[in-house]
Amino acid sequence: MLSLEEKFELAKRAAQKAGAYLLNHRSFRVQAKAHHDFVTECDKASERMIREMILAECPEDGFFGEEYGETSGSGGRWIVDPIDGTTNFIKNLPMYTVSIAYEQGGVLQLGVVYCPPLNELYAAQRGKGATLNGERIRVSEISDPGDAVVSMGFAHRNPGNARRTHGLLPALVRELSDLRRMGSAAYDLCCVASGRCDGFFELGIYLYDFAAGRVMVEEAGGKVTGWPGEADCNLTGNVIASNGLIHGRLEELLIGKPHTNESIQEA
Repeated sequence: MLSLEEKFELAKRAAQKAGAYLLNHRSFRVQAKAHHDFVTECDKASERMIREMILAECPEDGFFGEEYGETSGSGGRWIVDPIDGTTNFIKNLPMYTVSIAYEQGGVLQLGVVYCPPLNELYAAQRGKGATLNGERIRVSEISDPGDAVVSMGFAHRNPGNARRTHGLLPALVRELSDLRRMGSAAYDLCCVASGRCDGFFELGIYLYDFAAGRVMVEEAGGKVTGWPGEADCNLTGNVIASNGLIHGRLEELLIGKPHTNESIQEA
């Protein structure tokens, strides 16, 4: 049985191997899984490659992937998105990733996110920090929401979540410095972890979309939660992440609480 450290190294190798495959396979068929949700044969091949590589060395573990679902095991559980940002991959936009997390005893222990076009390997191990291509990363020190750049998703596959998100945009645009839409939740979270962005939010995403990125942000000194008044994001898929310093105000904005000055003016 591999140690946690050995599994960490295995996850890095698997992510890079799948990433190399994706870079070299630009001819593929595209199918619609659901409204605004696409899958390619490369998504499936990437997941098979990762699953085979990991379970060959960790046969006792369970495996939960986006394309082929979940198999149980007596050990921990691997949580894998073989291409996070499939639309970016289809359009040859560089922000797509291979995302691999490992959960043990109900705790996310490892996270690896690889962006093949940019050759960026993000890796984090619980209690040991986060790195980008081997160099330690930390969240930003921005504390004023007016200076913060926040990445987001539009929840465009779920009409209710999309309406909820769109209704928040005017207040967010007024108070934050700027918003970004990367197209990969895993990459969004790595941008928070590395200080490129100061926060991230999205409704209704799946655990395999953000599990590895959650470890990254927390190990880089940031904070990841569910939306205010809701259960943890691992259960709901409603995610807020930040450098920790703007987290409280970001939560307020996401439940529609106005700034103090706005409240005075409205009164």
